[in-house]
Amino acid sequence: MLNKKRLIIAVVLVVATVAIVATVATVAYILFLRPSSGTEVVYAATEVGTPNGPAVTKSIGPAGSSLASPDGRLTLTVPQNALTETVTFTIQPITNKAGNGLGLAYRLEPDGKTFTTPLEISVRYDEKDLEGTIPEALSLAYQDKQGAWHAQKSAKLDQAAKTLTVATTHFTDIAFLARLRMIPSAATLHVGESMVIQLQVCGEQNFVDKILSRPLNCKEPPRGKVAWSLRGAGTIKESALFQEYGIVGVTYTAPAKKPTPNVAWVDLTVKFYFWDRITGETSTGEKTLSAKITIVDRGYRASGNAGGDTVFSGDICDLEKPFTIKTNNPFLSSFEFVPSSPTEGTWSFSGKSNLVGGGGGEYTIEGTDALRTGIAMNGSSSAYGQGPRTRTPTLTSGGPSHIDLVPLDTECKP
Repeated sequence: MLNKKRLIIAVVLVVATVAIVATVATVAYILFLRPSSGTEVVYAATEVGTPNGPAVTKSIGPAGSSLASPDGRLTLTVPQNALTETVTFTIQPITNKAGNGLGLAYRLEPDGKTFTTPLEISVRYDEKDLEGTIPEALSLAYQDKQGAWHAQKSAKLDQAAKTLTVATTHFTDIAFLARLRMIPSAATLHVGESMVIQLQVCGEQNFVDKILSRPLNCKEPPRGKVAWSLRGAGTIKESALFQEYGIVGVTYTAPAKKPTPNVAWVDLTVKFYFWDRITGETSTGEKTLSAKITIVDRGYRASGNAGGDTVFSGDICDLEKPFTIKTNNPFLSSFEFVPSSPTEGTWSFSGKSNLVGGGGGEYTIEGTDALRTGIAMNGSSSAYGQGPRTRTPTLTSGGPSHIDLVPLDTECKP
């Protein structure tokens, strides 16, 4: 009978705990930075990275020393008397395969060697690493023989020096990652374009995950509600479809016209538990993650044929301002286009020899506001015959011509 009562009490406690967690989670996403059981979090296995750049090697003995990676980003420090013999150490930059990985990863050798006294590994981060994340969400992880990544909870963050440091007693591949990050953290969009911005989380294993030895991936959606906001032009919208598939994100749509300034920020406010490793005290605070969106005009590459061997070519950065299209005809100048509205205007050219007088007419822009597809031209041109040069046109021609427009993949440069 006593066992049954204990069982009932245990079930009630579990239910109550779940209810409390669910209530707290509705406020905002909470990244747990306070101590919890275990010294590491295990993330899903990935393939092994491949060499990416030259390796550096150094022999270090009992006197101790340090060795930095070729890019100066990672530093291995061997304390004095940590070794009883001279060991040859190598740092090889490799591709970073860890979820939410930042920059390169590094292969430390001799692989598999263990040390009685811990050695120190420090990674330096910069502003680019913080795009879409914050220093408190940075972590160092090593990859085991099965490919799983082990993020170290004991990493020491020094925001003044911009370094993250861990102690290690063995060597393997080590990666720098962000446990919380906006994807993408920065993007360039043409006017009227849309894109999805998501929050990717390298979460922490719960009780069931640990019991089943189940690793996590770095795409798990956070628990509870999140607070999105927008600074700048454009719109953001959450989708019911996102919620159905567990996606924490919004769709950002750029405005129809390039704004001034032409940068917008999609922000996400998150709540943290901070743990002071010296005092052991915890506190809460809020941080804002941001994705930077640069809005550019929709430039186009123009190409077409005016009949015969005359070919049009050039880039147009703004169809609503006067623009020029070049031609390969040595007797003709470039064609000048002057808009009278967003979809219409006039065109003209002049001759480069005594045989060609010039020409002009009207044009119409084809396609939609979001995507222009071509320029339809109508007009005429004049030329002079072989007789006396009275500068009176003796030859005229006219008719339609067409120029195709294809959107540029990058920002247009006049």
